[in-house]
Amino acid sequence: MKKYSAFFILAQIVIVILISWLISMGFAFLALNENIPLSGLTRWMPLTLPVTAIIYFLCLSNPITGVIAKKTMKKHSEEQYFGKAETLINSGIGTVGTILRIDGRTGKVAYVSYQNPFKFQMAHAEELTNVVSGYIHGPFGTTRYVYFQFNYKGKRTRVPTFTSGNNTMVTSGLVKEGIAKADRLRDIVLRFQKTVV
Repeated sequence: MKKYSAFFILAQIVIVILISWLISMGFAFLALNENIPLSGLTRWMPLTLPVTAIIYFLCLSNPITGVIAKKTMKKHSEEQYFGKAETLINSGIGTVGTILRIDGRTGKVAYVSYQNPFKFQMAHAEELTNVVSGYIHGPFGTTRYVYFQFNYKGKRTRVPTFTSGNNTMVTSGLVKEGIAKADRLRDIVLRFQKTVV
């Protein structure tokens, strides 16, 4: 399933750069106005436009596009008569947000990426290959990343069920919950597969 829309990502970047530029120009105006006392750090704010743009992009990207993606998923899954569905929403900071919904009655799999939030993508469980769940091993029985993964038309789609900035013990409750969620999604899809790999 296609994860990204290059046009949408470029539009996001342009909007974030414009917002950052306006904020930087506000600081520049304040820095040039001698009647307003500012610290030395604030006077350098206009020079930090690229850093400001990146911070705004990372902080605002998922919350803003997530609202659109959730509406897209809700609208189209109702049109496709999704019934008893398992839904996974991944919107952690520093990750590409995604929504994955699997219908346990029909085997329909729906996917919306936060980087392409107007695009509803759907397949049937039988069309997916290499359906697995797992985690990336860290030192001393830890992990930072648990995932559910499948291939569709030769392209891999990996959806995290647990992410962390720090290594977390695999035996911890959060990681166990992430593993259980990934396994549950895998099992639903494999139920509809003609041959279980």
